[in-house]
Amino acid sequence: MSYWAHFDQEKGIKQGLKEHLSSVAALTRDRVAPNVEFKNISFPTIKKIVYWMGYFHDLGKYTDYFQKYLTENKKSVYKNHAHISACCLYSFLLDRVLDIDDDRQKKVTAFLIYLCIRKHHGALSLKGLFNISKEDEMWKSLQVVEKNLVNKGQEILQDAGLVKEITVEEFNGYLKTELLRKDKRSFGCMPQFLSSGRIQDEQWFFLTIYLFSLLIDTDKLDSGGLKFTGVKNVLHSQVSNYLKEKRVGQKSDADIALLDRREQARISMLGVIEGLSDEEIKNTRFFTLTAPTGIGKTLSSLQCAIRLQERIKEVEGYTPRIITAIPFINIIEQNKREYEKVFGNKLQLVVHHRLGDFSANTSSVEEIPVDKALLEVESWEGDVILTTFVQLFQSIFTGSNRLLKKINKLAGSIIILDEAQAVPEKYMPLIGAVLQKISRFWGTRFILMTATQPKILEFGDLLLGPGRKQSIELPLLTDYERYFADLRRTKFVPLLEKRLDTEEFLCLFQEKWNGKNSALIVVNTIKRSIEVYRKIKEFLEISDCDIPVYYLSTNIIPLKRREVIKKVKDMLDTRAPVILVSTQTIEAGVDLDFDLAFRDFAPLDSLIQTAGRVNREGKKGEYLPVYIVQLESDNHYVYELMHRKSTMELLTKSGTIEESRYGVLADEYYNLALTRGVSEKSKELWREGILKLDFEKLKEFQLIENTGEVADVFVEKDLKATSLANAYEELLGYKEYSNDNSLASCSEVFEQSNIENRDGKLSIFERKALIRLVWAKMSDYIVQVRMSRLKENRPVEFRDRGNVDSSLYWIPPGQIEQYYDEDTGFISETGEAFIF
Repeated sequence: MSYWAHFDQEKGIKQGLKEHLSSVAALTRDRVAPNVEFKNISFPTIKKIVYWMGYFHDLGKYTDYFQKYLTENKKSVYKNHAHISACCLYSFLLDRVLDIDDDRQKKVTAFLIYLCIRKHHGALSLKGLFNISKEDEMWKSLQVVEKNLVNKGQEILQDAGLVKEITVEEFNGYLKTELLRKDKRSFGCMPQFLSSGRIQDEQWFFLTIYLFSLLIDTDKLDSGGLKFTGVKNVLHSQVSNYLKEKRVGQKSDADIALLDRREQARISMLGVIEGLSDEEIKNTRFFTLTAPTGIGKTLSSLQCAIRLQERIKEVEGYTPRIITAIPFINIIEQNKREYEKVFGNKLQLVVHHRLGDFSANTSSVEEIPVDKALLEVESWEGDVILTTFVQLFQSIFTGSNRLLKKINKLAGSIIILDEAQAVPEKYMPLIGAVLQKISRFWGTRFILMTATQPKILEFGDLLLGPGRKQSIELPLLTDYERYFADLRRTKFVPLLEKRLDTEEFLCLFQEKWNGKNSALIVVNTIKRSIEVYRKIKEFLEISDCDIPVYYLSTNIIPLKRREVIKKVKDMLDTRAPVILVSTQTIEAGVDLDFDLAFRDFAPLDSLIQTAGRVNREGKKGEYLPVYIVQLESDNHYVYELMHRKSTMELLTKSGTIEESRYGVLADEYYNLALTRGVSEKSKELWREGILKLDFEKLKEFQLIENTGEVADVFVEKDLKATSLANAYEELLGYKEYSNDNSLASCSEVFEQSNIENRDGKLSIFERKALIRLVWAKMSDYIVQVRMSRLKENRPVEFRDRGNVDSSLYWIPPGQIEQYYDEDTGFISETGEAFIF
């Protein structure tokens, strides 16, 4: 008989089981990065392990129960294939593959691989593996499945192409589940030994998620019919060529001086990579790039990564993938534009974040369906990956199948962490320790890039404990202090003697602003930002001044935010005076250049970020002021006491602080943070989540806090929003096997190729992909509002629009004025701080 791995008669989708097993086995083995290695588990052993994981992961699909379920839709309690596959592999590995002298480590390794196979269709977890109340039922079910496989052992081995590898007698022996049931010490009690910390080694976590990720990633990509290609690269001179093109047309002395300064820094950084010996290339895993804003870090770090990629290819014989992680979504697009200009169509750039239009991430070789495009993006199947901190770190600290599948791509890669100081301090020890272990076990290299080096690795050392080998950090810009010392663009002017209300701040603003310059005002809460914006507008109207005032915060829809930024930038570029009132949104890499700024008190790194929006290119003179004030107690709602206290201590003892001292100040700030030691949250997640493999505990890791208290509010303010809402309803209400489905609304929103299908219907995967795609487009009209702010002015629920189930709230076209102000966004009676 024919044995199938996947079978859909209606859609004509069939994949032979033999082909799937052999393909996943070979591809999984070939995708192991050459420098992956664990204690007592060598690279060749890892390759053998993953090969047999690939071959055995679906072996249970050979049962009659599964084949009849697949081809005839005959349901049976015995159709589950993952558990028997895991049991068989466990015994096979102990017998044939794991050449580990330490018997305990050998048994733990085999058990963790068993866990990966058993859970490869779900989430990783040690909990409930051997539930006492259901244990008898579980083992009886396994024995029924075992008997079915034993009865046709020769046929299975013949079909799978394993007759030369495994005898029938051996195969039957590997399937003896009763032996496993009796082996409590090495098998049945292993979850308790691991979760209690009785057996403890930090490598178990990194081994488990790597093997799990590699298996499920290859399994899904093979099942999805995606072709596998090696990582391609370009010459590092591509960056130099692009920079030469940018330089054409620059005529002013200030422009030329800035470009010369950037060029000098870039050449210096490249020189560090060039000067490394082959041995240093092999052993150096961390590079730091500490440099002030405006030095051209984005392209310099990319060129260093490409040159490092070339050196690794020469020395180690493989081409590492380049992954750039950025803290904020709104910087992604500007980085994407720069990267595309460097690479052209020579490389496949994958851009992955929750609001990304993945339909644009299709293969450079051929156009692929939207469901496969989503799979490709979520799997980071590209030459260069551009993503967010959330996607990177939330995909490490998890047991989620969907999130973990891409994590194997970190192995052997070069990861650029941009704006590393954006990691919350409470997680710095945890992340510092994890980065060190990933570099150790997975052979990953990191470029940590920031204007205020936050000592993440030093925090990691604190968590790992005394006597642990410290990672070598190599600075790319060796004389970075000189670049800071030469800066004269801005200065901090602390005015912190008194807390100000809005009226008092307005008086201060009038005193310091000359009525001609462009000014930036950054405050800590939405409520205060709206108050200040309205008061400034009122003051200008009374003064008969026509200088425009703009408002920016997460309270307005992203479409409006981009519009505001463009208008303000156009005015700043022509040196026209303009005032912008903003929350912390402005700090997230927005490329604007003001004459002066006012900043409500915040931790030092936030103050430095705000200063980066003033006199960015140094063309406006020297030491333009950044006034630091305290607007009542607003900073208490947003920032932790210890961060405020350290910053206040540094500012009050210094008086006016010129930009050349920002770097020294930042160093003092992070040294104070180090003296506070390791946060309880980092300790908990390391000790419980990682050392004890508690994947449920790891769910507590949240880079963005309080997401559960936030509601998405869709503002249907124009015809495009209406079309998107119609398409969203159409997809939510779509029934896969119904003949009554219409895609009329979708055809107005998507390219026709995205919704075409061979039989005129959407599969569940295509539908999910299109829902993700329409949501990304709808996000232009969505504001995220605290649930507490909805109490006084609650919009209707989206399900009332078209009777489809959705968690969205909805502001209908006829009710815009009641819920949404065109200038300041969502209307509510409160103004609690919320940064998203």
